[in-house]
Amino acid sequence: MRRPSRSRSLQNLGEFGLIREIRNRFGKVGRSIIKGIGDDAAVIRPTPGSTLLVSTDLFIEGIHFHLGFQSLFDVGYRATASNLSDIAAMGGCPQYLLVALAIPDHLSLSGIRKLYRGLMHPCQSHGVKLIGGDTSLSQSGIFVSLTILGRGQSGHEMKREGAKVGDLVYVTGTLGDSRAGLHILQTRYQQSRGQRKKPYEQFLIKRHLRPTPRIHLGRLLAKQRLAKAAIDLSDGLSGDLRHLCEESKVGVELWAKAIPLSSQFRAYAAQERLDSLQLALMGGEDYELLFTISPRNQNALRHASKALDLPITCIGEVKAKGFGIRLKLEDGLYRQIPIQSYDHFRQQQAL
Repeated sequence: MRRPSRSRSLQNLGEFGLIREIRNRFGKVGRSIIKGIGDDAAVIRPTPGSTLLVSTDLFIEGIHFHLGFQSLFDVGYRATASNLSDIAAMGGCPQYLLVALAIPDHLSLSGIRKLYRGLMHPCQSHGVKLIGGDTSLSQSGIFVSLTILGRGQSGHEMKREGAKVGDLVYVTGTLGDSRAGLHILQTRYQQSRGQRKKPYEQFLIKRHLRPTPRIHLGRLLAKQRLAKAAIDLSDGLSGDLRHLCEESKVGVELWAKAIPLSSQFRAYAAQERLDSLQLALMGGEDYELLFTISPRNQNALRHASKALDLPITCIGEVKAKGFGIRLKLEDGLYRQIPIQSYDHFRQQQAL
């Protein structure tokens, strides 16, 4: 049986024709890019007095995304937003992107273009340029590996280590929205494609498909040296807070009543009869920033929040390592926080 003509068009184009297509549509050169796509390696001119930040993420069809309820543009957008969020957590300025792509032969050229348009869309507002990558045939689904390079100011980079006893714990935005949006896509949205989505469902789905990496705040926190330690929330509050505490060798008291939840998330949790706090703790893929600051920097942080029009909430206090990681409930009692963030290779566990 012959394959559809739209599939053969990619075969006729070939690997190197595809590379030329990507370079012509998405590859750029400029003052800092001496050589981009098309050679054995990209050549870039580093900025004096800065450090190079590098992060890599892998996205696999069936594991990280499902085309049954996500478009190829959505896949690309979320992949790049995740990469940008890594640079934001370091307080850096993202600059260059490399894309390694493995694709099945039934994926059309127009589909690849949609994927790349999604990949490049979040880059536009931050001036990030595509400078290279690799392509391959896949015998199964789509595989996307992204490497992002950014610039940090020497001595100002934020890390997971550095939190001190007495620091305050802050988080941007609201938590749990992305997890709720994914659940809606996986269940009720799929079961009722023809029905109009409720306003809170639309909001939560958008929060999942179009996350906002907090680049501007990350750079401000680093430049003004406001944050002691920082991490982006990709694996959920409970899991990522553990990572920060382990690297800083501290404990944390979280305040249940302070965890920021959107009204749309609360509506979803009520509709599904779920514990909104528990769901926000396990969360995942919100790509907000979690960081600690000295209490004396609170006024500066409030000014930053107002200037960026970004809600930033104090949700706890750093304690000695022996305190562990505890959640203080509204009645004053403490309870242990279960680690329920996603782990590719391990079962859920408790702190």
